[in-house]
Amino acid sequence: MGAGELAALAAALTWAIGSLLFGRIGRTVPPGAMNLGKLVAAGAMLALTHLVISRHPFLPPGVAGSALVLLALSGIAGLTIGDTAYFGAIVALGVPRAILLLSSAPVFAALIGWLWLGERLAMRAVLGIGLTLSGIVLVVARRAVGGPPLTARGLVLGMVAALGQASGSVLSRKAMQGGFDPLAAAVGRIAVGALGLWAVAWATGHARGWHGALAKDRAWLWVSLTAMIGSYGGIWLSQLALAHASSTGVASTLLATSPVFALPLAHFFGGERMTGRSAVGVLLAMAGIALLVR
Repeated sequence: MGAGELAALAAALTWAIGSLLFGRIGRTVPPGAMNLGKLVAAGAMLALTHLVISRHPFLPPGVAGSALVLLALSGIAGLTIGDTAYFGAIVALGVPRAILLLSSAPVFAALIGWLWLGERLAMRAVLGIGLTLSGIVLVVARRAVGGPPLTARGLVLGMVAALGQASGSVLSRKAMQGGFDPLAAAVGRIAVGALGLWAVAWATGHARGWHGALAKDRAWLWVSLTAMIGSYGGIWLSQLALAHASSTGVASTLLATSPVFALPLAHFFGGERMTGRSAVGVLLAMAGIALLVR
C-alpha cells in the first residue's frame, strides 16, 4: 500500500476520532457553537499553512466573479448548514449512525449531477446508491445498544448534513475550475462558513449563549484541539491522499471509510455496542460508496 492510500486511511481515522470527540463535547456545548469554534480553529491553521507553504495568493488574479460566488455558496451549504446539522446528528443519533448518514453524501452528489448537471447515472452507480441506502437502513433502523434512540429529528439532521456536504463539494469543485488553489479554496470556504454561522447566531439570538458555552470550563480549548485532529489533520491528509494515491477513485473510496473506524471506536470508547447487523450495514454502505466513486 502506497503513501497516498495510507494517508487516505489516516484521514478517515482522524475524521472518526474527531466525530467521537465532538460527540462528547456535544453533551454540554450546542452544535452551532461547536461548529463555529471548529471553523475558527481549523480555518486559522489552514490559513497559516497556506501562508507558509503556498506560492499562490489567496485570491488568484483575474479570478471570475462567478467562482467567488460559487465558493461562498459552497461554504454556506457545506460548512454553515451541513456541519452544524452533522454535529446535531451526532448528539441526536450517536457517532456511528451520524457518520454513516454523512457518508451518503456521494449518493446526493450523484443525484445532484444527474438532476442539475445532466450527468448520466450508469447501472453501476444505481447499484451503488441501492447498496449504500440499504446499509444505512440496516444501521439506523434499530436503536443502537447503549446509544441514543432513533428520532425523526436526528434522521433529518443526518440527511441535511449529507446533502450539505454533497452540495458544498459540487460547488467547491466548480469554484476551483475558476482558478482557485485547493488550499486557498479550503480557507475561503471555512471563512465564509464561519461568517455565515456567526450571522445566523446573531440573527437568532444565540450568539451570547454560544459564546458562554465555549467559554465555560474552557470548552473552546477542547473544541480547538479536536478541530486540529478531525478537521485540519483530516483535510491535510486527504489532500495528500488525492495527490499521491494510485487514482482518485481509490483515494475517494478509502476516504469514505470513516464509518468502518467509527463503529469499533464507539464500541470501545463511546458506550455504543457494535452488533453484527450494524457491521453488515456499514460494509454494505462502503461497498455502495466504492461503486459510486470508482
